[in-house]
Amino acid sequence: MNNISLKSIKYESIKAIINSISEADRISRAEISEKTDLSLVTVGKIADALLERNVVTQIKEVRSQAGRRAGLLSVNPERFALILDFTRYQFRCAILNLRLDTLDKFTFAYRPNASFEENVQAFLAETSANVRRTYDMEQNCIGVGVAVPGPYDASADRVLTSRVPELSEVPLGEIVRRHFRDLPVVIDSHINAAARSNIRHVENYEQKNIVYWYVSDHFVCGVYVVAGDLILGKNGHACDLGSVRQLTGCTLEKKIADAKDQDEVTDILSLSVYNLIMALNPHVIILDFAFPFDCDGIIPALNETLRMKYGMRAEDMPELRRAWCKSHNSHRGLTMSLRELWLNEIVYGPREADV
Repeated sequence: MNNISLKSIKYESIKAIINSISEADRISRAEISEKTDLSLVTVGKIADALLERNVVTQIKEVRSQAGRRAGLLSVNPERFALILDFTRYQFRCAILNLRLDTLDKFTFAYRPNASFEENVQAFLAETSANVRRTYDMEQNCIGVGVAVPGPYDASADRVLTSRVPELSEVPLGEIVRRHFRDLPVVIDSHINAAARSNIRHVENYEQKNIVYWYVSDHFVCGVYVVAGDLILGKNGHACDLGSVRQLTGCTLEKKIADAKDQDEVTDILSLSVYNLIMALNPHVIILDFAFPFDCDGIIPALNETLRMKYGMRAEDMPELRRAWCKSHNSHRGLTMSLRELWLNEIVYGPREADV
């Protein structure tokens, strides 16, 4: 097969096709064409180029009736992303394939008698050894994603956070790259990464304003997304919605932390959600709950409160929905970022820093 140049093809078309293949177990070229509104000729040309580069694989479709057997495409099952999670002291590692399925994971036992940096080094050494025993890092790992509990300042190589304050004292990027040489590394706030994962499940998300809001008994934060782009503050900081003060002077985060059940959470959140709607007029608000009690009734109760207490009409209200997945959204978001970076390098070649 002749090498097919991807540089001559519109990048967004390549990205749309990869996304379509990644979201399906197996998919035909005709189905991709229908989903992406791209011609069958364009789909075929890009699919052949991706097959040539071992990005996707192809199997024959078995038909009961006579006729040509079409090739079904799927992402290469051997490719994976390594995700390192530093959002708590019990560091975690996960392996995700290109379809964003979790293949493997483990948690590091933090050593209280060692320094924070010593624990980071030990975690990375254990992770590297464990992953290399089972997976071919050099051939199949597309990159390393690092989830952190606050904005990451790449110029200073520091994480700006009070959740795990020791992270602001260590050069995390340098340490991670030392253990995983020659692999691209993406470091991002777990809130930003989770927002990127969740908005993809909103139909026509690139044409909408969306608020992703993480609410737990210890942390409240959010991200405003316009036309698929995260609107972030200084150093890539997400919206610190938990620091908004209530009429009593108490912060939203403190009030949420004291809530005992979903009724209390609903009552506390209702005014903040109403103010958010009035200020930003979003099409969709995604609420990601992490509480030790059931939260299934919060969304219906919020909708009812907005109508009855605040007089909102149904046609003026955004769609309120639960997060697509209840756990590890940030792992999926980081894998998506790595997948896009990897695809970009396949099309345009390695960045100078990685050559």
